[in-house]
Amino acid sequence: MALYGGFSSSVLGMMSQAHALHNIGTNVANVNTGGYKRTDTNFTTVLSRSLQHLSDIGGVRPTDTSTITQQGVVVGSTSQTDVAISGRGFFVLNSKQDGTGISLFTRDGSFEIDTVNDISVSGIGGTTVTTKDGYLTDKNGYFVQGWPYTNGTVTTSGTPSSLRVDQFTFLDQFEATTSGILNLNLPASDTLNHINQYDISLVDSAGATQTAKLNFSKTGTNAWQVTTTTSQSPVAQVDTITLAGPTIEAGDIYSVTINGKTTTYTTNGAEGSIDSVRDALINQMNTDPQFNTTATAAAGATGEITITAVTAGTVLTTSVNATNGGVTADNTAGVLTTTANVPNTQTTAATAITFNALGKVTAPATLPLTLSFAGGSTSAITLDISNMTQFYGDFLPVSYSRDGFASASMESFTFDQSGNVVGNFDDGTFRNVYKLSLGVFANADGLEARNGNVYAISPESGDVTYVSAGVDGYATFTPNALELSNVDIAEEFTKMMTTQTAYNAASKVFNTADEMLMVARDLKR
Repeated sequence: MALYGGFSSSVLGMMSQAHALHNIGTNVANVNTGGYKRTDTNFTTVLSRSLQHLSDIGGVRPTDTSTITQQGVVVGSTSQTDVAISGRGFFVLNSKQDGTGISLFTRDGSFEIDTVNDISVSGIGGTTVTTKDGYLTDKNGYFVQGWPYTNGTVTTSGTPSSLRVDQFTFLDQFEATTSGILNLNLPASDTLNHINQYDISLVDSAGATQTAKLNFSKTGTNAWQVTTTTSQSPVAQVDTITLAGPTIEAGDIYSVTINGKTTTYTTNGAEGSIDSVRDALINQMNTDPQFNTTATAAAGATGEITITAVTAGTVLTTSVNATNGGVTADNTAGVLTTTANVPNTQTTAATAITFNALGKVTAPATLPLTLSFAGGSTSAITLDISNMTQFYGDFLPVSYSRDGFASASMESFTFDQSGNVVGNFDDGTFRNVYKLSLGVFANADGLEARNGNVYAISPESGDVTYVSAGVDGYATFTPNALELSNVDIAEEFTKMMTTQTAYNAASKVFNTADEMLMVARDLKR
């Protein structure tokens, strides 16, 4: 009987509108949820068998439509870890730091740093300190995925991985300097052999920033030479004094002179051996301020005094004298440098530089430098000096640039429009350390929604393709910004009123069918 269909159609109508109201309520509740995508409700008819154009059961059922691909409004943020996507694609996440978890995707770029593993780092005074590493995560604790830079380049063809961003992450990474460009003016009126110095910085083979001093001196008309001075590990000079005198007589005189300062010891005849004379001289030198600030004396073999420079790299000029005071002329003294002084700097051989009459460099166009430094590190750098000039005026450095970066701690980081994570290091450099990956789908609206405003791959969405922003043409990133939800509160209120009206109308149909059925029931009376 078609009358009973009035009950089913009205009930289906109320159920469908109730479902629509649920979606509206969820949308309204998430109006301020970053990156949230609203769900719209559409309706389709439901029919059973029909006989002579009459149907016992008919009605409606709801279908949900996702709006995942619809862009939300992008607004500014004060957090350096916030970033928004403008265009297609999703941030790629993984539920585990090592990448073995579930792959998830989100449009919410409100990121933070979570600590994960214990690590050991060098503390004050070289002590080992245990602390935690830090990884970039979303608000659910899922790990943001991207590709690392290696030697200034990034490969985006592989599977992305989690991004470690604590200050100790890149301490073992550096790039030694191999090339540089130097632009300066050498004064054409300079006097011969006058030295003009300019310091350049570079990164050595150990990843440390070093300074090399370039020494320019004029050698003739339009002719100059340049040497390079660098640090080296100094070695203290050691001189060995040998005293001899088989017969110790009163009045014998022994004297030692170091860098122009002299100390003298005159025997009294009671010393007994040359070692007693030696020990007396040692005591005088080590207690005399004019000596003990320059060198220290120590006993060696019989009759020997070892003189060691207090400051490594300081030259010692040592002499010794023995004068016979008795009747036996057998006193002798000699000195020998047993360890040569090594200063704390070293200078390379000179390289000639020539200019033409117009003050332009004619040769060489490049200056290859093979250097070494204190501690044993080295550097091989080629300087482009083709733009150096020789004009009248002052010695004037114009510019110097080089490649390479030193081992350093990362103090902070930011994002750029291409999705690069740009590290700010304590040596004053900025480096690209990671590139955020984008996940794109053939049907992104078919993704499966999960708790936490994230999505998972579903049969309807198709598999993910990893791309990079700003290169593959899918999207760009907006640093220090967030994408808001795509919910329009006014539109949702309009839908809510329409839904309420439809629900009330369906309930009225139910009441009317009930009244008509009661009338039909009473006809048998």
